[in-house]
Amino acid sequence: MSVSLSAFPCVFQAAGGRGLIETSPRMGGNFAFGGTLPDGTHSLLTDWHTDTPPIYRYSFGPAVFDPALALFAWEGHPLHDTVYTQGLAALERWHAAPTSTPVEQHHCTAWAGFDHWNTNYYHWVAHTVPALYYFLKHAGQNDVFLLPPLTPWQEQFVTLAGLAPERRLITHPGTRYAFPRVVYTDFVRGKTDFTASATSLAAYAALRQAASTTPTRGRYLFLERGEATNRHMPNEAELAEALTTLGFTRVRPERLPIALQIDLFAQADMVMGFLGAGLANVAWCQPGTLVYELVPSHHLNPCFLAMCIQGGLQYWADKVETGVAHEDHYTPATLPLPVGEIVSHAQALLHWRKGQIGSR
Repeated sequence: MSVSLSAFPCVFQAAGGRGLIETSPRMGGNFAFGGTLPDGTHSLLTDWHTDTPPIYRYSFGPAVFDPALALFAWEGHPLHDTVYTQGLAALERWHAAPTSTPVEQHHCTAWAGFDHWNTNYYHWVAHTVPALYYFLKHAGQNDVFLLPPLTPWQEQFVTLAGLAPERRLITHPGTRYAFPRVVYTDFVRGKTDFTASATSLAAYAALRQAASTTPTRGRYLFLERGEATNRHMPNEAELAEALTTLGFTRVRPERLPIALQIDLFAQADMVMGFLGAGLANVAWCQPGTLVYELVPSHHLNPCFLAMCIQGGLQYWADKVETGVAHEDHYTPATLPLPVGEIVSHAQALLHWRKGQIGSR
């Protein structure tokens, strides 16, 4: 007999209520050239608008956290809406865990801090960063923020944000953690991914300030995917070389310390890149920056347009035909990039952006 998600309790049931964090308006993008280039090309996503779900916090307990699944359980049952995209498989793994799985007891209130894709830069920026900002503003003095074993770049983030070591609870797969009380916010499960979240915007501004960003502007950045295997583009290097002749700097953000990434993107007047985790760095851009996104035809996703709307950025997107017939996150392109067409669009957008700057 098949089991549905509704057979498991949800976080609202466990909490018996919820507290409103924020609401956000429905907003459309601010498109370069009003969405149509002089050659008649139309941008993608000109009709898209942000979502408007209310964002809540929930308090419940006693509760148990499993970091391998990044889910919470209450009264012995996993909460089905804390598993973030994993569905029934994660709930079944919860029950299939060995009875010998150690449970570490804690006597403090713990705040949810990450999802099961936390090593993905976009998920960290979109989910953990606003959750951490909200924690630092509203948590009790002895509350702790749940974290995975930190990579060097994640360690840089939490240190820059000002999270003291004693307020970090590093959790390890293979152990479960029990608390008398847990606070769970909708940021962790991606409820703000397609909204214009004021909390996320404030979190990014706080990190930009903490990174001591320089006030100068004027950089034009092209984000290379480089060694990334997901959605690899076969002739990206040819495009990158052509863009340098227009004044773009080639950047591989993953090679830079976090504070330097933030500072670099805060100085940008135009950012260009493929849909991918590195483009989450547009979170650090200042209002008015132009973002030119190249979107693979087999993964049309407006998450970075949402981030641009939220940050007051200008936007343009071209769909890049990849030759991949099915929708997924990973498959490399089989078709080469139309380098000449992309460079022509970049040149027009760059001229438009420079005209805007000159008229200020």
